[in-house]
Amino acid sequence: MCPNRNKEDREDNGILIQRLAKNMKYLADENLSNHNITIEQVKILRFLSESPGSYAYQKDIEQNFAIKRSSVTNILQNMEKSELVERIGDESDGRIKRVLLTEKGSKLSKTLKDFICKLELVIVSDMSGDEKELFNKLLKKSLNNVSKLFR
Repeated sequence: MCPNRNKEDREDNGILIQRLAKNMKYLADENLSNHNITIEQVKILRFLSESPGSYAYQKDIEQNFAIKRSSVTNILQNMEKSELVERIGDESDGRIKRVLLTEKGSKLSKTLKDFICKLELVIVSDMSGDEKELFNKLLKKSLNNVSKLFR
Protein backbone atom coordinates (compact mmCIF):
# COMPACT_ATOMS: atom_id res chain seq x y z
CA MET A 1 0.00 0.00 0.00
CA CYS A 2 1.23 3.50 -0.83
CA PRO A 3 2.19 5.78 2.06
CA ASN A 4 -0.35 8.44 3.05
CA ARG A 5 -3.24 6.27 1.88
CA ASN A 6 -6.31 5.54 3.99
CA LYS A 7 -6.53 1.98 5.28
CA GLU A 8 -10.07 1.77 3.86
CA ASP A 9 -8.69 2.50 0.37
CA ARG A 10 -6.82 -0.78 -0.02
CA GLU A 11 -6.57 -0.90 -3.80
CA ASP A 12 -4.02 1.22 -5.60
CA ASN A 13 -5.71 3.71 -7.97
CA GLY A 14 -3.04 3.10 -10.60
CA ILE A 15 -3.86 -0.60 -10.66
CA LEU A 16 -7.60 0.11 -10.91
CA ILE A 17 -7.05 2.51 -13.81
CA GLN A 18 -4.78 0.00 -15.54
CA ARG A 19 -7.33 -2.81 -15.10
CA LEU A 20 -10.16 -0.64 -16.42
CA ALA A 21 -8.15 0.36 -19.49
CA LYS A 22 -7.04 -3.23 -20.10
CA ASN A 23 -10.57 -4.62 -19.78
CA MET A 24 -11.94 -1.96 -22.12
CA LYS A 25 -9.26 -2.73 -24.68
CA TYR A 26 -9.86 -6.50 -24.51
CA LEU A 27 -13.63 -6.08 -24.80
CA ALA A 28 -13.29 -3.68 -27.69
CA ASP A 29 -10.68 -5.76 -29.52
CA GLU A 30 -12.80 -8.90 -29.12
CA ASN A 31 -15.85 -7.17 -30.59
CA LEU A 32 -13.88 -5.41 -33.30
CA SER A 33 -11.94 -8.44 -34.50
CA ASN A 34 -14.68 -9.38 -36.97
CA HIS A 35 -13.99 -6.01 -38.66
CA ASN A 36 -10.24 -6.74 -38.55
CA ILE A 37 -9.60 -3.48 -36.69
CA THR A 38 -8.24 -2.48 -33.27
CA ILE A 39 -9.65 0.04 -30.81
CA GLU A 40 -6.73 2.38 -31.53
CA GLN A 41 -7.63 2.34 -35.22
CA VAL A 42 -11.30 3.01 -34.44
CA LYS A 43 -10.36 6.02 -32.33
CA ILE A 44 -8.28 7.40 -35.20
CA LEU A 45 -11.12 6.77 -37.67
CA ARG A 46 -13.49 8.63 -35.36
CA PHE A 47 -11.00 11.49 -34.92
CA LEU A 48 -10.59 11.82 -38.68
CA SER A 49 -14.32 11.59 -39.37
CA GLU A 50 -14.95 14.43 -36.92
CA SER A 51 -12.13 16.57 -38.36
CA PRO A 52 -12.91 19.24 -40.97
CA GLY A 53 -12.42 17.69 -44.39
CA SER A 54 -12.06 14.20 -42.85
CA TYR A 55 -8.30 14.59 -42.56
CA ALA A 56 -5.69 15.59 -40.01
CA TYR A 57 -1.94 15.79 -39.83
CA GLN A 58 -0.10 12.85 -38.34
CA LYS A 59 1.26 15.21 -35.67
CA ASP A 60 -2.35 16.06 -34.66
CA ILE A 61 -3.06 12.37 -34.11
CA GLU A 62 0.12 11.96 -32.04
CA GLN A 63 -0.81 14.92 -29.85
CA ASN A 64 -4.53 14.18 -29.53
CA PHE A 65 -3.99 10.59 -28.37
CA ALA A 66 -0.62 11.19 -26.65
CA ILE A 67 0.98 8.42 -28.73
CA LYS A 68 4.61 8.32 -29.85
CA ARG A 69 5.36 9.02 -33.50
CA SER A 70 6.62 5.49 -34.13
CA SER A 71 3.42 3.96 -32.70
CA VAL A 72 1.21 6.25 -34.78
CA THR A 73 3.24 5.39 -37.87
CA ASN A 74 2.72 1.65 -37.26
CA ILE A 75 -1.02 2.08 -36.66
CA LEU A 76 -1.41 4.22 -39.79
CA GLN A 77 0.61 1.80 -41.92
CA ASN A 78 -1.76 -1.00 -40.92
CA MET A 79 -4.74 1.24 -41.63
CA GLU A 80 -3.30 2.06 -45.06
CA LYS A 81 -2.91 -1.65 -45.83
CA SER A 82 -6.59 -2.08 -44.94
CA GLU A 83 -7.43 0.90 -47.18
CA LEU A 84 -9.01 2.85 -44.30
CA VAL A 85 -6.73 5.88 -44.58
CA GLU A 86 -4.33 7.43 -47.02
CA ARG A 87 -1.22 9.37 -46.02
CA ILE A 88 0.13 12.00 -48.36
CA GLY A 89 2.88 14.54 -48.03
CA ASP A 90 1.74 18.10 -47.43
CA GLU A 91 1.93 20.34 -50.50
CA SER A 92 4.19 22.86 -48.75
CA ASP A 93 6.35 20.30 -46.90
CA GLY A 94 6.47 16.65 -47.97
CA ARG A 95 7.84 15.61 -44.57
CA ILE A 96 4.54 16.57 -42.97
CA LYS A 97 1.95 13.83 -43.50
CA ARG A 98 -1.75 14.48 -43.98
CA VAL A 99 -3.90 11.52 -43.03
CA LEU A 100 -7.09 11.28 -45.06
CA LEU A 101 -10.06 9.07 -44.38
CA THR A 102 -10.91 6.88 -47.38
CA GLU A 103 -14.48 6.06 -48.37
CA LYS A 104 -14.06 2.59 -46.85
CA GLY A 105 -12.70 4.14 -43.63
CA SER A 106 -15.59 6.60 -43.49
CA LYS A 107 -18.19 3.84 -43.84
CA LEU A 108 -16.51 1.70 -41.19
CA SER A 109 -16.25 4.68 -38.85
CA LYS A 110 -19.99 5.26 -39.05
CA THR A 111 -20.65 1.57 -38.43
CA LEU A 112 -18.44 1.42 -35.35
CA LYS A 113 -19.35 4.79 -33.82
CA ASP A 114 -22.36 3.33 -31.98
CA PHE A 115 -20.27 0.48 -30.59
CA ILE A 116 -17.69 2.85 -29.11
CA CYS A 117 -20.39 5.07 -27.61
CA LYS A 118 -22.02 2.04 -25.99
CA LEU A 119 -18.68 0.89 -24.60
CA GLU A 120 -18.08 4.32 -23.09
CA LEU A 121 -21.57 4.27 -21.56
CA VAL A 122 -20.93 0.88 -19.92
CA ILE A 123 -18.19 2.45 -17.81
CA VAL A 124 -20.63 4.87 -16.16
CA SER A 125 -23.81 2.78 -16.39
CA ASP A 126 -24.43 2.40 -12.64
CA MET A 127 -23.49 6.00 -11.80
CA SER A 128 -25.89 8.82 -11.06
CA GLY A 129 -25.70 12.01 -13.11
CA ASP A 130 -23.68 13.69 -10.35
CA GLU A 131 -21.32 10.71 -10.13
CA LYS A 132 -20.78 10.72 -13.90
CA GLU A 133 -19.99 14.43 -13.78
CA LEU A 134 -17.62 13.96 -10.83
CA PHE A 135 -15.97 10.93 -12.48
CA ASN A 136 -15.32 12.94 -15.65
CA LYS A 137 -13.99 15.88 -13.66
CA LEU A 138 -11.66 13.65 -11.62
CA LEU A 139 -10.39 11.84 -14.72
CA LYS A 140 -9.56 15.17 -16.37
CA LYS A 141 -7.89 16.43 -13.21
CA SER A 142 -5.83 13.23 -12.91
CA LEU A 143 -4.77 13.39 -16.56
CA ASN A 144 -3.79 17.02 -16.13
CA ASN A 145 -1.75 16.17 -13.02
CA VAL A 146 0.11 13.40 -14.82
CA SER A 147 0.68 15.49 -17.96
CA LYS A 148 2.52 18.07 -15.85
CA LEU A 149 5.26 15.47 -15.38
CA PHE A 150 5.93 15.45 -19.14
CA ARG A 151 6.26 19.20 -19.63
